[in-house]
Amino acid sequence: MSQDILIWERSGETFVTARFHENVTAEQIARAELQWKPHRIAAIEKLISKGLMPPEARRLIQHSHWDWVAKAVALRERTLDTRCFGIELADEWQGLMIVELAAHVAELGEDRGKPLVYIEFLESAPWNLRDICESPRFGLIGMRLVEAAVKLSIVEGFHGRVGLHALPQAEPFYEKRCLMKHVEGAVKHGMKYYEMSRENAVKFLGEGR
Repeated sequence: MSQDILIWERSGETFVTARFHENVTAEQIARAELQWKPHRIAAIEKLISKGLMPPEARRLIQHSHWDWVAKAVALRERTLDTRCFGIELADEWQGLMIVELAAHVAELGEDRGKPLVYIEFLESAPWNLRDICESPRFGLIGMRLVEAAVKLSIVEGFHGRVGLHALPQAEPFYEKRCLMKHVEGAVKHGMKYYEMSRENAVKFLGEGR
């Protein structure tokens, strides 16, 4: 299923209508990866041309090693309880997100131990990222995908609870804009764990983001 959503076009400083897909297919994921990979490589090469060593350049572009096709296949082989969402505009994929259901539990407050929607991977297209390009094209991609995770959590009876492990570059986005709280000690591959409580889920959706 798919529906229209609004995202922000930075050049025109206006909202534009994009298409939100609730069940992105393997073929669509592969197409997104083909669209994104050259931009990631170009961003790394640009940093190297400025004098950075390749390992340091890759660290600055923290999504540079991601391969969405491989990630989607691995997750679906591990569990059937996964969903992939995506945002498309002008025949290009603007963002993707893979979530797992009931594979993780909450760490916060009275809901500790209860199921939540876990965001395994979330990425906006490289041409939308300030870390990669000087004039990013579209905004609100990450926000719309997190909104989808919260709404799915509500539909599943998890009361808006959402969790994830964030890349260092994305920590301010999840903590300040998505109202997620850093949970001490729940580190994964060096990434901090963030969680949205049921109370903040209501606030997050209610602010008209």
